Amino acid sequence: ISSSGTISGLAGYRIFSKTSTTHGEAQGDICYFGTTTGMTVGTIYHWNSSGVWEPADADDNTKCDGLLGVALGAASAVNGVLLKGTVTLDHDPGAVGDVLFLSTTAGDCSATAPSGDEEIIRVVGYCLDASNGQIWFDPDKTYVEVSA
Repeated sequence: ISSSGTISGLAGYRIFSKTSTTHGEAQGDICYFGTTTGMTVGTIYHWNSSGVWEPADADDNTKCDGLLGVALGAASAVNGVLLKGTVTLDHDPGAVGDVLFLSTTAGDCSATAPSGDEEIIRVVGYCLDASNGQIWFDPDKTYVEVSA
């Protein structure tokens, strides 16, 4: 493996490793837009129609319907927001290999899909570690609203 992360003969491939146990450590696609401050490292955020990152929440379709990312620091424009890749969350969402869903606890994900009336089911990734919050974050572009 070269210092640029490519393997001889495999140009164009990106290599990802499981992140450490440090909240907000990430590898992948990171954006630096918005002027949101006071973000919680390792929390899942939603980019809203006002151009602000807010904690994503499966209880409210306006807080989980579009672009999602994980805060890598307190300020989106300075520390960045991971849009896709490996990351360590600020909570443990499930067991190794679990499919992860956006949670009804704002900013979290879980191996349990929301099931209450008008809650949103949206896959956000897969669990890489059972006790340290490491996940593959790759939110599905679609979601389903529960109708009880």
